[in-house]
Amino acid sequence: MSKIKILDESLINKIAAGEVIERPASVVKELVENSIDAESTKIFVDIEDGGKNLIKVSDNGTGMSKEDAAIAFERHSTSKIKDINDLFSIKSLGFRGEALASIASVSELEVKTKSKDSMEGTKIIIEGGNVKKSETIGFPQGTSITIRNIFFNTPARKKYLKPNETENRHIIDVITKYSLSHPYIHFRLKNNGKEIINSPQTDSQLTNISFLYGSNTAKQLIEVNYVEPNIVIKGYISKPKLNRASKGEQSFFVNQRYVKKATILSNALNDAYHTFMMVGRYPVSILSVQIAPEKIDVNVHPTKAEIKFEDEKSIYNAMFNAITKTLEKSDLIPEELEEVVDRKIQDFGNVNYTKKEYQPKYLFENSEQKTLETKEPEIETNKLPEIRSLGIINKTYIVAEMRGNLTIIDQHAAAERILYEKFLEETEKEEVKKQKLLDPQIIVVPPSLVDFLESNLEFFDSCGYEIEKFGKIEFLIRTYPVLFGSVFNKELFFELLDDLHKDKKINSAKIIKHEKIASKACRAAIKAGDEISVYQVAELLNELDKKNVPYNCPHGRPIIIKFSYYELEKMFKRIV
Repeated sequence: MSKIKILDESLINKIAAGEVIERPASVVKELVENSIDAESTKIFVDIEDGGKNLIKVSDNGTGMSKEDAAIAFERHSTSKIKDINDLFSIKSLGFRGEALASIASVSELEVKTKSKDSMEGTKIIIEGGNVKKSETIGFPQGTSITIRNIFFNTPARKKYLKPNETENRHIIDVITKYSLSHPYIHFRLKNNGKEIINSPQTDSQLTNISFLYGSNTAKQLIEVNYVEPNIVIKGYISKPKLNRASKGEQSFFVNQRYVKKATILSNALNDAYHTFMMVGRYPVSILSVQIAPEKIDVNVHPTKAEIKFEDEKSIYNAMFNAITKTLEKSDLIPEELEEVVDRKIQDFGNVNYTKKEYQPKYLFENSEQKTLETKEPEIETNKLPEIRSLGIINKTYIVAEMRGNLTIIDQHAAAERILYEKFLEETEKEEVKKQKLLDPQIIVVPPSLVDFLESNLEFFDSCGYEIEKFGKIEFLIRTYPVLFGSVFNKELFFELLDDLHKDKKINSAKIIKHEKIASKACRAAIKAGDEISVYQVAELLNELDKKNVPYNCPHGRPIIIKFSYYELEKMFKRIV
């Protein structure tokens, strides 16, 4: 007697439902995607009890004829693909032909629909995959699908559903994501009759973002518009001051399809922000990638939550460059609304430089020696607006005026950024300035690091360290980077070696090199509490002004904050 049996259609559909329909939000996603593909300009969603008892999705799209409606809920029926060639160039959101059949097999379903060319509408009732009723009705153009009692006939799956609040949150996320990527569609979501989302149709994505995330968030966003020959990246990213403790407000769309698991895109985004934000903080983003359909595979997961790119390296580089270039050309100085702390300011204004000679101590090792200054130094402007230095607070913060705004500059963070970019520029050009040791240093390397160091001597040389093997576990260091200070720091070298060994990605990830350079730049920079002169302030600001990103230190802390003239007026009660 044969042990292998062919499963009946009902069981096959239930198995498929287990792959495609994970929870009520999966139903909402599939139905909303069908409504978008149907060229709808209005999509209204109503749910009850986290979608467990009711999900209703109504649209004003192209609708279905009576004949199409009759077979739409059959397994593997679809209007999106016709042959195998279409499968490798998907242009629609839904195409597998499993979703409607899967939903119908585990719920009580009612569909009402009418196409533009039909005189009458069609109503079909299906329970557990079986058609119970089909009739002609009066109905406007579009489609309305009502789902009740999801998983009523698969209790094992129903018991794993989460509390209503959790299921609601997943549904809200689906509607939010598709509202963000389709501002020309009016989305509305109601839960138990209460309106949760109402995002009207608009030509402006930023206006659309305001509806969903609020105007305060929208004001802190920067537009991205990046074009390469084979890829276009558009959307919005947040200024560094607007950040979150998780990646939950990062939305990625590929050819208008929301991608839930966008690892390559997410890594590129967060790597690009690496020196703009503190560790453990993440930017807000709404980013759309347009790429030739044949360059991606959207069929790698039953729920279409993932996308596979043909060339992941190119996609990573494009996203990284898009974000980096956008941040570098934007004004990222945060405005602070809090009251200015009442601190004594070291006054530079009373010093008479025309009568008092002053020999400055320069901040950076490579500064050229200058003759004695006989006038107050000028601060040039390049990246930053014109700055007028006023003084220093607590040997830490430079107070300045910038376009009529009161501006506070962290001297340590500024020095970090300058050293970081100098060193980064030198490493990328392979022109790291080296300082020879009069007496080459012999270092003893732990046995666990010997092979790692020996196999990466070329990399260390590119960073300014000329090293050669000198024994079984001994190495000879002849040079070190000039920007790491005037004295060779053995502990600093071992920190770098240990950090890189832990990452084991020297030759594959640029961001790793960025991390290490940033941390070492921090050690070499001037500190809070270091006393610097007016000439050093001018040199610091002039150097900062030349940098690509003069707004954040390499660890993401702000370098500059400003208090607008308007806010100062409010603080002093000149305006209400």
